[in-house]
Amino acid sequence: MLQRHFWLPFLFLITLAVPLQAKSLPDNFIKLKPGTSYEGQLNPKEVMRFYFVLERGMDVVIESHTSLKRSNTVYPGAVLFHADGSVIARDWNGGQGRNFRINESLDAGTYVLRVEDGRGCGSLHGCPEIIKNFTLTFEVQETSLF
Repeated sequence: MLQRHFWLPFLFLITLAVPLQAKSLPDNFIKLKPGTSYEGQLNPKEVMRFYFVLERGMDVVIESHTSLKRSNTVYPGAVLFHADGSVIARDWNGGQGRNFRINESLDAGTYVLRVEDGRGCGSLHGCPEIIKNFTLTFEVQETSLF
């Protein structure tokens, strides 16, 4: 009888720990929601981190967009990670122009996306001529065999 009472709180704590994975990410990570976009600026030598949670398996497309009319824009590059830190995919020019595009079939879980300017800036003045604006789109479609 004593053994049964020991396992009940243990099992309860395990079930609580699974949803808390996403909450263990740092506060400066930006949450992405399916069907939405993020607009911002990506400064040279800056790393931005995003995360998203999938409740079930999904086909995911994450893509950056910058002005195609100008050559002095940021060159966003991205790495997609599992919550444990293992790399799923990387891209820096799979989208239009010099934009990344990551297209993956993912299981339910928490994922992290690291985005940075692939070109960088070696100037002491911070490359003020570079247009730093970019948009990040996040689209999902339910994974299905039919």
